[in-house]
Amino acid sequence: MNPDCLWLLLAPPALGFLVNGLMGRRLPASITAAVALAAVGLPLAVALGFLLEMTAAPPEARVVATSLYTWLSDGDFQVRVGLLLDPLAMVMSLVVLGIGFLIHIYSVGYMEGDVGYRRFFAYMNLFVFFMLLLVLADNLVLTFCGWEGVGLCSYLLIGFWHERKSACDAGRKAFIVNRVGDFGFILGILLTITAFQTVDYGELAEIAATAPGDASPIIALMVLLIFMGAMGKSAQFPLHVWLPDAMEGPTPVSALIHGATMVNAGVYLMCRLSPLLNRCPEVLLVIAVLGLVTALYAALAALGQRDLKRILAYSTISQIGFMFVAVGSGMYALGIFHLVTHGIFKGLLFLAAGAVIHTLGGEQDLGRMGGLFREIPAVAVAFLAGLLALAGVFPLAGFFSKDAILWGGFQRFGASFWIVSLSGALLTALYCGKLFGVFFGPRRDEGPPHRPGALLIWPPAVLALGALIAGVLGLPMFAQDTLLSRFLGFASPAVASGQGHELEVIMTVFQGMVIPAFLAASAYLFVRRRRRMEELERAFPRAAAFLADGFGLDKLNALLLATPLRGAARFSARIIDNRIIDGAVNGVGWAAMRAGRLLALLQTGELRHYALSILAGAVALLGAALYAAGIF
Repeated sequence: MNPDCLWLLLAPPALGFLVNGLMGRRLPASITAAVALAAVGLPLAVALGFLLEMTAAPPEARVVATSLYTWLSDGDFQVRVGLLLDPLAMVMSLVVLGIGFLIHIYSVGYMEGDVGYRRFFAYMNLFVFFMLLLVLADNLVLTFCGWEGVGLCSYLLIGFWHERKSACDAGRKAFIVNRVGDFGFILGILLTITAFQTVDYGELAEIAATAPGDASPIIALMVLLIFMGAMGKSAQFPLHVWLPDAMEGPTPVSALIHGATMVNAGVYLMCRLSPLLNRCPEVLLVIAVLGLVTALYAALAALGQRDLKRILAYSTISQIGFMFVAVGSGMYALGIFHLVTHGIFKGLLFLAAGAVIHTLGGEQDLGRMGGLFREIPAVAVAFLAGLLALAGVFPLAGFFSKDAILWGGFQRFGASFWIVSLSGALLTALYCGKLFGVFFGPRRDEGPPHRPGALLIWPPAVLALGALIAGVLGLPMFAQDTLLSRFLGFASPAVASGQGHELEVIMTVFQGMVIPAFLAASAYLFVRRRRRMEELERAFPRAAAFLADGFGLDKLNALLLATPLRGAARFSARIIDNRIIDGAVNGVGWAAMRAGRLLALLQTGELRHYALSILAGAVALLGAALYAAGIF
């Protein structure tokens, strides 16, 4: 594996952004699309080549690193622009490029005819570039550059249809909420530099292994601050409020953010810092508990949504919560495993949802959907495969990753933690059953359907195949040494032998039966008894509105944060700016004008007055000089 070739992963998407961004107006739409596809397809081919070499190499030789140049230097402290491709970065790169490439293909058809076609693909390529920079960076500072670049691109893509106020508001909201988390990230980096004089991941891992016990509180605080950034980027409670509103962007953007890139960044970062986390069991507990709270909260909120894409958005928040449960349980490979499977089936669900919305002429309200299986059977089969994977039904990929996370939480934190985790999984099955009403039951939309073309059908079909077979990465079951964990090389926690292994089998069988049962019951209620469920919702309007509003957190944020800040802004504008600052400036100007008018009275135009003034001035100067000389 040649480290000098790592730049081939970053250069194509950067070049694609420059070509379409600077020259796109002179290029036909077909060339714009070809450039954008090549910008992602070429690094995907390079990454697959690296993967073949990496799997053939022994575990100790599966790291490719290169340092391009020294960016910052202050004594012993240095920040290099360096790239690192190890098994963890390899898996993340394949998720970004593989799913991202399918989303780009889908976008060629979905965005056809849009006036911002060129701009859209330029932003998409830039998004992929910054995500790869985040993944391949070998130090915290360079990771933060990619981190902020992804945040910028999310703002541009969420607000892509900027002629709509709601899209602009959603883009600003995403940008501002992520800045709250990034404030913690910056403090964590500064604390790392102050305490250890390095931001290099390899050096930090060595420090974690050799640092004395009294360094653990500093490491814990550092990781907690960086985790604050992960909470914002990965939409964890309470910094999740930007993600449901991010559905204002085009559907391919939703698929890219949720399935392939941005929201997974926090999970990746925590796994990258796993040597430090292993020194801080109390931080692991915080991560696990917060992930579990998020998983449960978002699943409940998803049940109350009527917008198809908002259900999937809350589902993403919930599933990333499960990933953090795995990380907090010390099972980093399981967190990455669920990240991979979730990226596949959530990308599939968003792309298929886009095809449904296209079929219905832009309709996203579940109340106006139904009976679409006969109209778009290929999309329906793919979407249902994604739902089964999301719910965790055997033998789809979600079953393997979610089952392993539930067992890991039980091992680390006990039965109570497992019961709450299982409740989140059952709620997932309930809102998945709700979405069966899109394709079954009577038709509710009016007019002929706009059947999607091949470019909107094949990418979800490929991802549906991935949702079926990706569970292989979690084999063999009931073992610590799975295919993915063996490749990643993360240390596995100790597992009780004998009875514990038997208990795992029993729990897996139980979960494998009860989750499909909940899914089937929910599908029955929302398809066969759909009118009854709608009547029930109307009978309890406040409860329905409470769930649909995400437990009122946006209103609470407005009350506690937005309203006081708006009041402070108005006070600053009207009092401090207008009266104090402008008043001081205007007062000086008024005083100068008055002084000028008074001095203008001396200009009479008569020579005798001027002579008298000169004489008086000379006498005054002479008197002052004599006084200074001590004569008077």
